[in-house]
Amino acid sequence: MGKLDKLQPAAVWNIFEKMSDIPRGSGNETGVMNMFKAWADGLGLDWKDDAVGNLLVTIPGTKGLEKAAPVLVQGHVDMVCEKNAATKHDFEKDPLKLKVNGDWVTAEGTTLGADNGIGVAMGLALAEDKTVAHGPVEVLLTVDEERGLTGAAGVQAGFFKSRKMINLDSEEDQAIFIGCAGGRDSQFTLKNKSTRAPKDSAGRKVTIYGLKGGHSGLDIHKHRGNAIKILTRALLAASKDMEVRIVEINGGSMRNAIPREAEAKVVIARDQGRKFKQTVDAYLKQIQTEELAGTDDGFAWKVAAVQAPRCFSLASSTTTLGLLAAIPSGVTSMSRDIEGLVESSTNLGVVKTNGAKVDIVCCSRSSIMSALDELVVQHRTIGELAGAEVEQPEGYPGWKPNMKSAILAVTRAKYKQAFGVDAELLAIHAGLECGLLTEKYPSLDIVSFGPNITGAHSPDEKVQITSVQKIWKLFAATLKEVAKG
Repeated sequence: MGKLDKLQPAAVWNIFEKMSDIPRGSGNETGVMNMFKAWADGLGLDWKDDAVGNLLVTIPGTKGLEKAAPVLVQGHVDMVCEKNAATKHDFEKDPLKLKVNGDWVTAEGTTLGADNGIGVAMGLALAEDKTVAHGPVEVLLTVDEERGLTGAAGVQAGFFKSRKMINLDSEEDQAIFIGCAGGRDSQFTLKNKSTRAPKDSAGRKVTIYGLKGGHSGLDIHKHRGNAIKILTRALLAASKDMEVRIVEINGGSMRNAIPREAEAKVVIARDQGRKFKQTVDAYLKQIQTEELAGTDDGFAWKVAAVQAPRCFSLASSTTTLGLLAAIPSGVTSMSRDIEGLVESSTNLGVVKTNGAKVDIVCCSRSSIMSALDELVVQHRTIGELAGAEVEQPEGYPGWKPNMKSAILAVTRAKYKQAFGVDAELLAIHAGLECGLLTEKYPSLDIVSFGPNITGAHSPDEKVQITSVQKIWKLFAATLKEVAKG
């Protein structure tokens, strides 16, 4: 018996639990896609895939609605793979350990993958739940959304027939989403000089942990600590009074997740060990009490002795820390049109040392493309001034709101009818695949909604059971009304 067997709607939770048994980190979706193909074959459903691995499953209309215009239902199958440091979990082979905690479903010590597994499960559940009336539905399951929306970018014109679309990748059930930010990454490679550690030196490791992290778009305005930035600041504080040479510095795991953990091994003079720890402890204590109190109360750190026979040169160490300090991270502007909406932001998401080479990845977002361009130029300029190689792959466009949307009008009416209140109309400071799909299908009429999900992209991720029921009701009512024309 599964952990979610008693939850409703049963078809949705059944499919979600099956997905959770199969690893599906970005770039590793083959297993779950093969499961969906076998599932579709078992139900006699038509499916096809494309060159980049996306899957389209066609679900016929129910009785009396077979000839209605088809509707595209879309979600991505991949998930962000984050776990707590103490959690033993291999995202390449281990199933997620699901648990029910009151009105919420979560996973033990790892991300849950409700972003966007619960949306995928809703779309496919239409084939199993015979109580929902709907016209023909094309369920588009995309890959590799979390690493850069490359699956949606690879969808070719003609892959599906629908001209109306419901995206199920939103995370607030009181709202209907009608727009999203565009985004672009910046990747830095800094080549450093490696040398023997000086005589009479000692190695130290500084570890930052216990931060909440979160989604680099949805949570960027919550003033949560960025482990990489905090670690960098602490090392710079120590370097004011002593020579600090980097051995390695690593932190974060995903460009679009606020880093929760980071660590650095450094070399200092042997007689400076006590002073180094005192300086780092005092500086981090100040951050803990003055900056993160009430927003990141789990923040912690430790300083330990390590062996370090080699390190970066002092000049390379200074450059590395200077680059990490100079790269912006956080909200850069708020929208002047929509109160409370972040307009532009950037997230220093990953730093990784490979020998003497340091790789850094940042994710920038904006609902205004010229502002996004400015962030891209800023990152490139900072990187090049530090002597780093900078790559900035093509990003993804935003999705411009359309207040005259026909499917939006239906969804708003059904929300009011079902719940007695008007839904909020929101744009989201995150990348949805809607913008990329409208590049190939300019006339595609889109709306996005989904159940309450909190802590996405972190091990605190959870999805609300009653909210899934609420959104399933809205989803079913919208599909029925659209099919009736």
